[in-house]
Amino acid sequence: MAIAVTAAVVVTLATTAGVYVGALLAALLLLAWMFSCAWAWLALFLGAVLLLPPLPASFGNSGAHPAVALAAFGLFAAAVFAGQWRMCESDIIAPLTLLTALLAVSVPMALLYSGTEVAVGSAVRVALFAVALFVLAYVVWGPARSLADCGYGPAKLLFGAGVASALFACVDFFYQLPAPAGYSPQYVWLSDRVLRRAQGTFYDAGALGNMCCFFLAMVAAAMFRSSGRKWNRWWIAAGAIPLVTALVFSYSRASAVTALLSVAALLWLRRNEVRWGRTSLAVAGCTAAAVVAATLLVPGLWERWFQHARQSLELAFSASDTVLSGRVSSWRLLLGFIADHPLRALAGVGYKTLPYSEVAGQPVIADNTYLSTLIETGAAGLAALLALHAAILRTAYRAARSADATTAFYGSWVFAFWSGEVAQMAAADLLTYWRLLPVFFFVIGLTILKLKRTGA
Repeated sequence: MAIAVTAAVVVTLATTAGVYVGALLAALLLLAWMFSCAWAWLALFLGAVLLLPPLPASFGNSGAHPAVALAAFGLFAAAVFAGQWRMCESDIIAPLTLLTALLAVSVPMALLYSGTEVAVGSAVRVALFAVALFVLAYVVWGPARSLADCGYGPAKLLFGAGVASALFACVDFFYQLPAPAGYSPQYVWLSDRVLRRAQGTFYDAGALGNMCCFFLAMVAAAMFRSSGRKWNRWWIAAGAIPLVTALVFSYSRASAVTALLSVAALLWLRRNEVRWGRTSLAVAGCTAAAVVAATLLVPGLWERWFQHARQSLELAFSASDTVLSGRVSSWRLLLGFIADHPLRALAGVGYKTLPYSEVAGQPVIADNTYLSTLIETGAAGLAALLALHAAILRTAYRAARSADATTAFYGSWVFAFWSGEVAQMAAADLLTYWRLLPVFFFVIGLTILKLKRTGA
């Protein structure tokens, strides 16, 4: 008996030691790969923001996320590969840098009007927003410039991660999995039950819907020009089904409208190349598959969707605040604040202070990027945001008109999606999606690289 117990203890210790040793070796190999490849940390970071949920640890209002540690490692990688940085003129980096700087400058105003706790939160959110700027600079100026020769590879890897995230969101909605830390309490009231809206690995359903729009714009862009020859149409069509389904499960009307606007912008951009029969069949097929999937998984959801849409149309002119989920009341409150305190609004009251303080008389969620940017960062901040929009659309349009198929693909993707973003920012504060912004600006960075390589 003693011998058996001793043997069991030895085996257990050996197994435990083996697990630790294996984990250590895996970590060392991962570090070696990250130091041998300038963009390795970037691949891990982008995968983390799309696929990993927040940690179950209290941090601010949302919970800590593993991607923050990878972003910090990116700063270290930037120093390690410092010799590979080559700065040059960029139409997009300049306004994004200016916007980030103005967000940072507004932090003292948050301290003045809202106190230390809110000001600390403001500074943290500025730092999170700055990650997008760092990713863009790392791609355009930094060691990741070699990705200019990678063709469609980065897009395919991102698409795979996006589809996997959407699939998890569908499972999350069907099984109503425990929400990650700091989630937004958003629900769908069906006739027989109340369900939490799908949010997948994100903090809220709106971020999930925005991610689905991003990759659906990619699917649409891949269907045009010779770029379609480099993609397996069946593969991207199959990937579009969980993206559309997750978008439906997110129950985000703003994201659904954004997806439609993105496709409309792409059709306008490629109006001379559209094969309407094939395009109509592709859209109808993906939509039908998503409808069948949603109906089988959650009976009654589509009925609720259509009922909600019908009510929105009926109440559009008689009760606009009801249709817009109370947004009109928030906008009236903020417009009244601007009228009563024009100097405060022009100078800014501090980035991301409106929802967490009573600087406007009461805590208020603006649900409007332009209005919140004006009040929180002043007229200069709003001007920088508009300049950023113009620079992104101008650069994307140039790339989309390129004779190079890869450059045209990335340009079409960015132009279509950002056209929808410009519109959606009127009904949501998209600057708070700090996990998605680096993904967006990574693709924007690739577009700039492709454009520079072709000399357009």
